[in-house]
Amino acid sequence: MVMQGAAPIPVTVIGGFLGAGKTTLVNHILSGDHGLKVAVLVNDFGAVNIDAALITATEGSLYSLSNGCVCCGLNQGLVEQLEELLASRPDIDHVVIEASGVADPARIMDTVRYARFAARLRADAIVVMVDAAGFDDAIAAAPGLAEAQIGSADLLVLNKTELVDRTALDAWRAHWTFPDTRIVETARACVPFDILFAGQISQRGIASRFAAEPVHEQATSATWRHDGPIDLNCLQKVLAGLPTAIYRAKGFLRAHDGRRFAVHLVGTRLSFEPMAHAPEGLGTENLLVLIGFEKHPPFETILAQLDGCVEPAAPAAKGHA
Repeated sequence: MVMQGAAPIPVTVIGGFLGAGKTTLVNHILSGDHGLKVAVLVNDFGAVNIDAALITATEGSLYSLSNGCVCCGLNQGLVEQLEELLASRPDIDHVVIEASGVADPARIMDTVRYARFAARLRADAIVVMVDAAGFDDAIAAAPGLAEAQIGSADLLVLNKTELVDRTALDAWRAHWTFPDTRIVETARACVPFDILFAGQISQRGIASRFAAEPVHEQATSATWRHDGPIDLNCLQKVLAGLPTAIYRAKGFLRAHDGRRFAVHLVGTRLSFEPMAHAPEGLGTENLLVLIGFEKHPPFETILAQLDGCVEPAAPAAKGHA
């Protein structure tokens, strides 16, 4: 229930291509000292919401929307989730919606502007993350999508600046300059909160530039699960050899020596981040979501190769009489 006379709650939509750093920014917000009670809605394209599981901060409230884009097919799910949030958490100061990497953030903000939310929610800003080291690869993987995402931004976050030099950053800014869009450069998505929550939304209207670009509807995904320990060298070879149709892979695994890792593949960049324990609620030891852009990526072949990286179970110890 919203109190009579209460001001509409500002909403920030975080968009950007696969692997640009959206979830890292959400963790930065939820662990940050900004004095706001923030609720976060996380939309992931795959059948399993890996991004929600990667959110490590414990402050604030977290809601998950999986298995599709809230900019199109799951739109009604977003409406219902916002209604539930407004009914159950009248103490919230700010709402953040993390879009999937194949979503149109402008369409999501259009939902926030529905008449039913007019007195309760207010569009604050569309923040679009850009992978400074991988933007050209994103354009090659899904022509039109990454460009349309940055075209909808009120605030562009040029992220992962530690991976490129000053010349490359200046060239990017010179090429992708929009007169009504602010730009901030970051490493690890550490956007200053006075910039992030400035509320300077552009007055470009509600029409999305993305409407003529159906490429996000061509995105497809597959999920791999297994409970056996993993041969890391084998898995690294499989992921490093993925066809270019597969742009993103992310998930969790347990190595044969018991160590756990979060796995990130963005284009051709592969990383393993140590984890103290397995994420809760996923129901399996090893889980990877693969996302690509061709009609028929060779998912069956890739999943079989991943199965081949599972080490055989050790023989059970003999009992003693």
